[in-house]
Amino acid sequence: MLKGAIARRYAGAMFDLARKQNTLDRTRDDVKEIAELFKQRKLAYLLREPKIPARRKENALRQALASQVLPTSLNLALLIVQRELVEVMPNIAIEFERLVLDYRNQAVAEVTTAAPIDDAQKDIVRKALEHKTGKHIIMHSRVDPSILGGVVARVGDEIIDGSARNRLHILQQQLLSGVTTTSNSGDEFASEDFAQPANL
Repeated sequence: MLKGAIARRYAGAMFDLARKQNTLDRTRDDVKEIAELFKQRKLAYLLREPKIPARRKENALRQALASQVLPTSLNLALLIVQRELVEVMPNIAIEFERLVLDYRNQAVAEVTTAAPIDDAQKDIVRKALEHKTGKHIIMHSRVDPSILGGVVARVGDEIIDGSARNRLHILQQQLLSGVTTTSNSGDEFASEDFAQPANL
């Protein structure tokens, strides 16, 4: 079975259980913590090495996690190790996060601007993205002067490119192909969706 399918199955089972127990936020934190723990080189070697007794692996996990995570989360970690799926744990964390966001009609947007923007400008961008996606946006912003101006947003697998660099590229392509009419690319912020922050 492919790694992605395995991750979705385990994440789905944990999500359903956490939702029933009203522990979504705590379980999400636990799953992230377990995934990070499994990345530690020494522990990852111990958990993956078939010559190391299962009891020693279990004791190591309990010592590292028992006082930190919910019992159901500890059971997940133990089951993952027992079934030799340590390398799948990061994917499980990603899938679990996706399920929580979908359940709450949320999306994470990675927003890039050419210069820093203030809170008011961030609010404009957030509202534009919420209008475009129909989801509540959790926004993370960063600065990249190479986009020249405007905004580039990644929401999930979708890239919405309203950068000056992209508009310049489109204009160059139109000049090369002899196209004189302008069109609004589906990957750009439409004017009715987005009021561009000043000084970008």
